[in-house]
Amino acid sequence: MEMKDTFNRATKWGPRFHVASKVTLFTMALVIVSATSIYVASTFNVWSLVSSLESLTTRTIASNGSEQWVNDTLVTIPANMSFSPTASNISILPVFEKYQQHHGGANNLGNPLTTALFTNHGWLQFFTSGALLLPATAQDHTLKGADILTNLVKKGITDQATGVVRLPLIQQLLALGSRVPISGQGSSISYVDLRKATQPDLMASAYDTYRNGTPPPFVSSGEFIKCGVRAGKEVGHLVALPFWDYINRADISPDGWRMNFGLPLTEALPFTLKDHQVAHHMLIQVFAYGGLLLDQDIRNGSGQPLIQLLQTGTDYLRTLDLPALVAKAKQRAWVQKEAVLFKAPGEDQQAVAHVGQNFPLALLGHTKWIHQTLWYDAQWTTPNSTFTGWISSSHITFTSPGNVAGWAATDALSPDLQAYLASLDPHAGVVVYDITNQRYYTYNGASPFVTASSIKVLIMLTFFDMIERQGRDPDDTEMNMLTTMIENSNNDSASELYYHRIGGSSGIVNFLQKIGVNGLVPSSDADGWGYSLITPQMMVDVLALLQKGRIMVDRHRIVALQLMQNVQDDQRFGLGTTAPAGATVALKNGWVVGPDNQWAVNTSGIVTVKQETYVVAVYTRGLASMDSGIAILEQVCRTVAAQLA
Repeated sequence: MEMKDTFNRATKWGPRFHVASKVTLFTMALVIVSATSIYVASTFNVWSLVSSLESLTTRTIASNGSEQWVNDTLVTIPANMSFSPTASNISILPVFEKYQQHHGGANNLGNPLTTALFTNHGWLQFFTSGALLLPATAQDHTLKGADILTNLVKKGITDQATGVVRLPLIQQLLALGSRVPISGQGSSISYVDLRKATQPDLMASAYDTYRNGTPPPFVSSGEFIKCGVRAGKEVGHLVALPFWDYINRADISPDGWRMNFGLPLTEALPFTLKDHQVAHHMLIQVFAYGGLLLDQDIRNGSGQPLIQLLQTGTDYLRTLDLPALVAKAKQRAWVQKEAVLFKAPGEDQQAVAHVGQNFPLALLGHTKWIHQTLWYDAQWTTPNSTFTGWISSSHITFTSPGNVAGWAATDALSPDLQAYLASLDPHAGVVVYDITNQRYYTYNGASPFVTASSIKVLIMLTFFDMIERQGRDPDDTEMNMLTTMIENSNNDSASELYYHRIGGSSGIVNFLQKIGVNGLVPSSDADGWGYSLITPQMMVDVLALLQKGRIMVDRHRIVALQLMQNVQDDQRFGLGTTAPAGATVALKNGWVVGPDNQWAVNTSGIVTVKQETYVVAVYTRGLASMDSGIAILEQVCRTVAAQLA
């Protein structure tokens, strides 16, 4: 730190100061004599010149930016004093997250107040004590115009590594003369008072600062910072010792106090804050990029007075309300946690779809603020339909999750399908996986259902895994058993393979653990393989791995799919009888009546038509007849085909 810019810390009020130049008066005299000579020659008014010289010698030339408010008289009544920080967990735009990691994070910006907002200047996010902007283009760093955001960008600090601009909200609050009370309704001052305290003429020299007056509590020492020049003397502000120690902490100002806080704009100012009828004696000091508050009546864990950041982000939004947005049409977004899309903005509106993590959306360009929550008008599509709904901004992200699948309820695929399944609940479970577009649609997808003959697919895949580990192909007898088990649903062939070849339930369990799939509860070997329990999600997961060639060598995969494609006609109900013309369908159905005389019927398989491939598993339980189960399967599969094929 250069000596010319700061005054060494004083341990008491003492006369440490820089002495002004002794030649100042002599220089002024020479100027006046010269001016008099000019008057004689040209009748120049020497008294006007003297007046101008006096003005020049007493005028404060500020270097901290405080001269911008000298003649400001604007006063702004708060637009939304009801705005308060939300308790919800708002995510930070990843590039802002990277910025925070390198520049002090929540220690000098506070917690996020809003989600990332798309404006005509780029991505904007407000925090309790600041705001960050990621310009849409490099040119936005040098924007032309007089709107508030443009001015803030021009005055902001740009991080060269990320391109992020930290916006100096405190400067705009001072320019506006915001009437927002500092620290709450019980405060004795507002930003109008702070603006008055920034006047350059209030700066003092180091000598005057340390000598004159009685210091307020906690300001018996500090650091003098040069913020201007007056009459040849360096003038500035004394940063109160507690504030000086605070802004020099590495965790608070990793880039140094000048970068994180900037030059002081005021002295440490006392004020009173009444909180629940209790008076707190406060100090506030304002800097170029923010402010600090000290509560003399509250101590931190170390017994020191509590210091907090001035909540400029909150106060800015209370002054001007939430900003108008320019939502980019067709802007891509992804759901980051379970959410509901509504017919109109607001959680009291009619729900149109339920979506989950990584589900892709396209924003249509319309936004609306409701109760401090930003809502986006969004669109999503299936191969054959387009849907729209409003989603809260807190549930979405604009950063692609990469090559992963998105999740949604079946109402995002077909509202009619969702309504139909709801009328059957809890007797049906459905999972659809659109492999081509990487989207899952589920209804009771994690609920257990009786496998019946659908477990024969798992028996077949476990068998192929076993012989691959043995380094061989199936012999003729084994191939015959596989064929009759899958194509004809022969139970004797299934039992022979299950009990005498793959090792029963433990063989299947070991295979599923190997491929990383969960969701099967095998029955005891004595009760029979068909009474095992499975989730629709597990069956879809296994079939998707089979289709993608992830669980066996290609020649065995081809055999497995061919067997499932050649299931005999009377066993192709459900998925097989509802697939579009020309589709290739590899499936296996199951049906069994339980001890209570109620039926469990299911269909599951892989459908490929043109450029589209999808996997479906539909399971039912507690039905009066097999025919009622088949009717459910075909209604569901027909609706799915209408959307995807």
